[in-house]
Amino acid sequence: MATAIASTKECDADVTAGTNGGEGLAAALQQRQEPPVAQESPASDAGVCEDEVVEYAQPDTMYAWAIAGAAFCNLATTMGTLNSFGVYQEYYLNELYKDDSAVAIAWVATLISFCMFIGAIFTGQLTDKIGFRLTCFGGAIVCGVALILASFAHSVWQLALTQGIMLGLGASLIFSPSMSIVAQWHVRHRVLATGIAVSGGGVGGMVFAVAAQRMIGHLGYRWSLRVLGFIIAALSGSTSILYRRRISPPKGGSARLMATLCKDVRFLCIAAAVMFVNMGYFEPLLYVPTAALKAGGSAAAGSNIVLVFNAGTTLGRVLSGPIAGALGPLNANLASVALSFVLICIFLIAVKTIAGYFVFSVLFGAVSTLYLAINAHILASEFGAHSIATSVGLSMACCGIGVLIGNPSQGALYETFDRPHERFTAVSAWAASCFAAAALCYAALRYIVVRKRSISHISKI
Repeated sequence: MATAIASTKECDADVTAGTNGGEGLAAALQQRQEPPVAQESPASDAGVCEDEVVEYAQPDTMYAWAIAGAAFCNLATTMGTLNSFGVYQEYYLNELYKDDSAVAIAWVATLISFCMFIGAIFTGQLTDKIGFRLTCFGGAIVCGVALILASFAHSVWQLALTQGIMLGLGASLIFSPSMSIVAQWHVRHRVLATGIAVSGGGVGGMVFAVAAQRMIGHLGYRWSLRVLGFIIAALSGSTSILYRRRISPPKGGSARLMATLCKDVRFLCIAAAVMFVNMGYFEPLLYVPTAALKAGGSAAAGSNIVLVFNAGTTLGRVLSGPIAGALGPLNANLASVALSFVLICIFLIAVKTIAGYFVFSVLFGAVSTLYLAINAHILASEFGAHSIATSVGLSMACCGIGVLIGNPSQGALYETFDRPHERFTAVSAWAASCFAAAALCYAALRYIVVRKRSISHISKI
């Protein structure tokens, strides 16, 4: 598969094959002093538009790992805030806004995720214009201000505007660029580096969940939001300084590239798969802590479930590289969503015990988020590293569509069928069906790639 990455011309071969040693060496030295020349990248069989691409730096260097470390910190703040929202939702449902409907409160979590994902459509174009550094720095400021403003809210709709929409839009300026820049700087260890970066979400979720729980108890939830706002602004604002572009953006523009991607059946399979995953992914995160309370657990048990869930996501994201290497990226994605379906059916629909909820949270967290790191590698491999900001951003936008459909639907199902009977069967069945649909999409993607490459159906791809 041609990848559309053009590198600067190497002149070592000219030196060894030159007709005259002195003239060959002089020509080689002169060529080394010239700036990188843009080369016309061949179009891949995906139909991705041809583009002139210039490399400003070599991949897989020490600085590339510094980029991965900075992305780890940035994703720890954005995804950590999102993954720890279950602590706040539990407090909103059972204490602060217990007279409001679960659907209204669920909309806050929906808006965070939806705005973070759907905003990725525009962050790809924004990073192409002003760069990764300024985009992420602006996102850090917006996130910090959003949480501080949320601390002054007195109703659910005010939370929806601040902790929902504003925080989600700010997070979108950090989330998608932080994933795509890691994939851009790494080639040999792309899945591993992206997995390490994305594991920041799990680490951040654990840290923020514990911090939020303790600050709510000692400082009150308002000051907990303010402290988290200052932390995000300071941490993400400082680490974003390390970001810089390695490859020139698509010269033809992001709009043309997005139109081309939307016509590619492989990208459509990926987009549909991540949409279905996010239609069901947040059900365990948002409702399992409350299910543990209904099963006789304490408030601390509900918060600890969020903690072990984030521990599981951290483990799974770090291991996404070795898993993809052992099974193949496409096989790993298919296996992860199929296993997530099985876990939901066993622990949330059949077992339904506190011990089972803890086991489920670790296992589900580990396997359900493998696609985050692996999809970035698949997109870079299939459509070119120069298009990674746009392709990742567009796929993240499809995640947002899934969140917009899934979370309100789960809230309505819980309010109508589960809450009156103090059970969680309907929302669990919804999540299981969504992961089953995602498995079908990844199976279709694998079939298409196998046919296109003319390889065996049991190949490690």
